[in-house]
Formats: sequence, structure tokens, C-alpha cells
Amino acid sequence: MTDTTERPLTDTQNADLAGLVGSRLCHDLISPIGAIGNGLELLELSGTAPTEEMQLIRASVQAASARISFFRIAFGAVAGQQSISPREVTTTLNAVFEGSKTKVTWAVEDSYSRTEVRLAFLAIACLETAMAWGGTIEVRRSRDAWVLHAKADRFKIDEPLWDILRRSRSNAEITGSTVQFGLLAQSALDARRPVSVTVSDGSISLLV
Repeated sequence: MTDTTERPLTDTQNADLAGLVGSRLCHDLISPIGAIGNGLELLELSGTAPTEEMQLIRASVQAASARISFFRIAFGAVAGQQSISPREVTTTLNAVFEGSKTKVTWAVEDSYSRTEVRLAFLAIACLETAMAWGGTIEVRRSRDAWVLHAKADRFKIDEPLWDILRRSRSNAEITGSTVQFGLLAQSALDARRPVSVTVSDGSISLLV
């Protein structure tokens, strides 16, 4: 039996729903988090002596704001060809990984479109899942692709997830914590960009 039900959204609208949800969440969360930070500043200006609790709240606010900035680029909707400068990228990454055992180096001097930076951020998010014990990630740019090298003493590799990037048959279950693998695979496919994954002792190389 043929389904003649009229669909309320076009294929293009459906494809971007996940990105729009990400953008909406980031937009709605950043304001209250910023308000908490402003509240702390007002307390300090009023002469209230800083306490350990206030320092903990400030650190949490800064960490949350940094993650939201990262998520906005990685998971948010992309409109137009807005470019992102290396300074903005570096500031975001430094804030996200401050105090972390994982360090990320953005060895890229030029600005790139948000669509391009999104691919790199999704790749970083994928590598991060394999680096539970910390390590280093270096991001470089070849002529037409991102080149990421991760080094660590130990990796936690979930092969079915990485098979998604290799476009191999995979039985991996995509969850909230691993959605970056599905998004990177789909985004790279949409951009007609192959993804290369090389895993060896002590390193993972990702080309996208």
C-alpha cells in the first residue's frame, strides 16, 4: 500500500533538524550560565570575600561556557559561509581542555568556513572518546583536508564506532556520547570527503 501522507517537512529541512536542535540548546543555555557568572562578579564587586564554593562555581561556569562554544560549532546548524578565525578556534579549544589530561594544538594559521571547522571539531570529539587517560591531539591542514594526529600511552578503541567513519559495515550503537561519529561520517559524506583512520601503537591519525 502506497503511503500518500503529505510530509510536513522537506528532505533538506529534515536533514538539518539535529543541527537546529543543537543550536537551540546552545543558545538557550548560554544565557543562564552567563548570568551565573555575572552574579559572581557582582558579589565580588560588593565586597564579598571569595570562597572555595564561589571558586568552584566560577570554574564550573567557565567549563560549561567553553563546552557550549565547542558544541555550537560541532553540533549546531550551519548557515551560510561564515568563517572562523584561528584565534577563535584556539581560544575555544584552550578553554574546553583547560585542566584536562588531553591537550589540543591547532596548528592552522588561516580562517576557514564554519562548515569546515565543524568537520575538524567533530573529528576532535571522536578522538577524545578514545583518550580516557589523556594525550595530545594536533590539528593541521593539508591542501583540501584536515589532518589530525593523536598520541597517547593508552587508547580505548571501540572498533565498530571507527568503522562508521571508514564507511564499513558496522553494528555500532550510536548514543548521546558517541553521536559525533555518526555526524562526522554523514557530514563528510555530504561534503564528498573520504575519511581515513589509521590506528597504531600509541597513535591515531585521522584524515577528513
